[in-house]
Amino acid sequence: MTIERWTCCAVLVVVAGCRSSSPAAPSPPRTPTPVPSALLTAEAESLEAAVLVPADNEEDGIAYENDWIWGHYGRFRRRSGGLASQAGRRYDVITVELSDHTLKTLYFDITDFFGREKPKK
Repeated sequence: MTIERWTCCAVLVVVAGCRSSSPAAPSPPRTPTPVPSALLTAEAESLEAAVLVPADNEEDGIAYENDWIWGHYGRFRRRSGGLASQAGRRYDVITVELSDHTLKTLYFDITDFFGREKPKK
């Protein structure tokens, strides 16, 4: 036998020896971690969980709201909108229709820029 054949046979023996003969044992089922009830309210789904909009004027604020909705829900259509106030804070209350045709009402805290227009150039 030539050296190439010996090398080939040795490689095959090593590879065959490394192969596992029994399948891996299945992992045990995971138990979900309980979530405190205070965390069950999703972001933007109530006045208390309203998204704080970091903008200097209304135009930038509306753009931020649209980008936030798109980033969290994908395609959407604004169905209605309004203003709310509570404890001296101002909120945009927006109802959107999602791509699966469900309606969702979202809350955005707009206190920091409420009533401010974008400066004209």
